[in-house]
Amino acid sequence: MNHPRPILISGTGSAVLLESVPLTGASGTSDYDEKWLQNLLYRHPQSLPIREINPSFAALIPICRELQTGVGPLDVLYATPEGRLAVLESKLWRNPEARRKVVGQIFDYAKELSHWTYETLDAKVRDARRREGAAQSLFDVVRSKHSELDEARFYDSVSRSLRRGDMLLLIAGDGIHENVGAITNFIESHGTFHFAFGLIEMAIYRMPDGSHLVQPRVLAHSEVIRRIVVDVRGDKIDEADAESEGAELSSIPRPDLEEQRKKFFEFWQEWLEKYPLDDKSQPIKKPTTWTNQFFDMPKGSGGRMSAVAADQSGTAGVYLGFPRQPISDQIYEALAADKVAINDEIGHAIEWKRDDEWQGVSIWRKFGDRLLPQHRAEAQNWLGDVVNRFVNTFRPRIEASLRESGQS
Repeated sequence: MNHPRPILISGTGSAVLLESVPLTGASGTSDYDEKWLQNLLYRHPQSLPIREINPSFAALIPICRELQTGVGPLDVLYATPEGRLAVLESKLWRNPEARRKVVGQIFDYAKELSHWTYETLDAKVRDARRREGAAQSLFDVVRSKHSELDEARFYDSVSRSLRRGDMLLLIAGDGIHENVGAITNFIESHGTFHFAFGLIEMAIYRMPDGSHLVQPRVLAHSEVIRRIVVDVRGDKIDEADAESEGAELSSIPRPDLEEQRKKFFEFWQEWLEKYPLDDKSQPIKKPTTWTNQFFDMPKGSGGRMSAVAADQSGTAGVYLGFPRQPISDQIYEALAADKVAINDEIGHAIEWKRDDEWQGVSIWRKFGDRLLPQHRAEAQNWLGDVVNRFVNTFRPRIEASLRESGQS
């Protein structure tokens, strides 16, 4: 498929036909590689033509890069505020074999994720973001963009998306149009998930001033790629085309997920009873059924604290985070100015992190290969001490910052 070249029209009315810059091949530019493409689409998901592929995934929020899975690291993970997931692979195609390999790879990622629980995904997201310098949970990343997000509903929606394989799979690169037919046939032969799939070509044009214009575009958009729903109930397997009216999966019981929820509920319930806080003004939420037990910080601060029990990674932690907004920035800066005294009061090595979207402090401790039940009592005792210190240390300082700013 050959696309027409764009024309740049200046304010004086002169027109310049832009020159296409191939990403690979003998005339390809060395300025761009797969890492560059990955970073571009991670930082600017709004540039992806998602509405042409599946409008229900239009509000993508970048979660992390290089998410480690059992079948390799996937390039970029996104999520929507509704708890749906999208996976992106960025590739500069160099030979026909590479095309089939990467399409097979992205299906391997989808299969792998469909076996994960929310807790597994959340722990992997934390690991990936920690490598980037901001150890946030999946929920907190999305919540930083949508402060009204309901935690329980988001948790259930992500869990449902995982077990159904309800995801958007994206491949972005150059030269894909040369073999679209073969790729779509390969996709149809592997359609065993309730997924949407998109092939996106990254077209680059050289501007007159030497800069470049990047134009992502959907290829073969007139093609309908079937999405197959497989409903397994007992010995019966029903298969339906998801494009057909009413093709939806019913809620499928997951004994492993229910057992996981019960395990965390009992852990947090016992922990809250055994380790009451010194500060009785701190609101206490009901025990959760997953890795995080949250604590709201003073109203208006935008802050949220969490105790974390990441079972599969054998890690426990406590973090306090704030979104990047004016009042939260002021609070974080006031805390950072008192860093020496705070570190002394906490009595543990604190990580102070700030980026374009989030800022906060955290403490993490590795207990073993699995946290529960092997290190249950030890982890509860450690979390009880650190959470109590966090509340005693940070809550009064946050309240003081709010008073000084006239927010309380």
